[in-house]
Amino acid sequence: MKQKSLPDTMRVCGIAERAMYKATYETLRPAYENTLQSLVSEIRRLLEGSGYTPTIKYRLKRFDAYFDKLLRQSRQLEEGNGNGNGPELTDLLGIRIICPFLADLETIERLLARQFTVVELEWKGARHSFREFGYDSVHLLIRLEPAQLEEVLPHSARVCEIQLRTILQDAWAEVEHELIYKSDISLPNDSIKRKLASLNATLTLSDLIFQEIRDYQSDIRERDRKRRQSLDDSFGQGPADCLRPGTPSGEAPPELVALTGQRKLEKLMLDALDAHSRSELERAIELYGQILRLKLADPVRALVYNHRGMAHFGQSDYTQAIRDFSRAIFFNGSNVRCYNNRGLAFRVIKALDKSLADYDRSLALNPSQVEGYWGRAQTCYDMQLYSQALADCESALNIQPDFQPAHSLIARINSQVF
Repeated sequence: MKQKSLPDTMRVCGIAERAMYKATYETLRPAYENTLQSLVSEIRRLLEGSGYTPTIKYRLKRFDAYFDKLLRQSRQLEEGNGNGNGPELTDLLGIRIICPFLADLETIERLLARQFTVVELEWKGARHSFREFGYDSVHLLIRLEPAQLEEVLPHSARVCEIQLRTILQDAWAEVEHELIYKSDISLPNDSIKRKLASLNATLTLSDLIFQEIRDYQSDIRERDRKRRQSLDDSFGQGPADCLRPGTPSGEAPPELVALTGQRKLEKLMLDALDAHSRSELERAIELYGQILRLKLADPVRALVYNHRGMAHFGQSDYTQAIRDFSRAIFFNGSNVRCYNNRGLAFRVIKALDKSLADYDRSLALNPSQVEGYWGRAQTCYDMQLYSQALADCESALNIQPDFQPAHSLIARINSQVF
């Protein structure tokens, strides 16, 4: 069905023309679906290439929804006695990108703006007052070139609508859509409206708090990275993952909360990790000591001893560090980081046989870790066991091909031996 057989203006769009519009829709639907699939694949590659793996939903507006919208706009034109075709439909193709955090929305918006031609950008929800409710999200319209979509449906624009939302924004929008927009029953009183507004405000506040926590953790991780880099420079380590806390810096280890549920413990651990990441090692050691005086489950006690051992290591107190790492192993003999940490400490004080034994035990527990192979490679190098050092470097590179310290050590060994 050729488009020219359809009404020229939206005003005459009525029930009599439904069959014609339906035929055109079915003819063009495969092209729309192919365009949508290509766009989603391109966006997914773009975001994954930048380190993002959000949930992506997409849809082609169904014919009934498309035709109903044309009818509504046609009636609005008739009631207004206006001329012309009315506004073009811009939401036939829709893509929704759902991210965990608010900051992700801004970053992904910039990525999309660099990749596509954005013809319209709107921050939904900005128009709501604090007494109103309605979901927030970012809406972009990106232009589609004729090569992407050769022919468009009548009264529609050659664009795709992209929505960016956080997980909480998307949850609110879905529920609100069911309760309000799809319901044939209007909200009965202001009390329910106020409750919905309060709920929306709570979700919005939750998004802000989640982002604040993430920013706080990122700040602590960055300071912790700089601290570990300083240790790397001092002892020839690679990324020194063996010197990291058992969980990301700034977070209370999940075991602490799960096994104890004590708010005091949670607060002390956060304070200790914060002090540790700031290189306030005396303060961190003091706080770890306070934690160890509490009643703790064995895996939790092992984690705290491991953290305190790292703080002592940072002070070059290797004897005390080894004692704490040994206590950590006593309370949890399956934690490979404790063996890696003690193995490094033994290597620093030239107790190479003990260092080698710790790395052997670590790799026996988990043979898929770069840290264990890299630590053992350095110990073997110090022991002049060059063949074993080369083999461990190769094992590390099999897991992480871009691990530059292993490449450097291989080059050094080859220049010395061969």
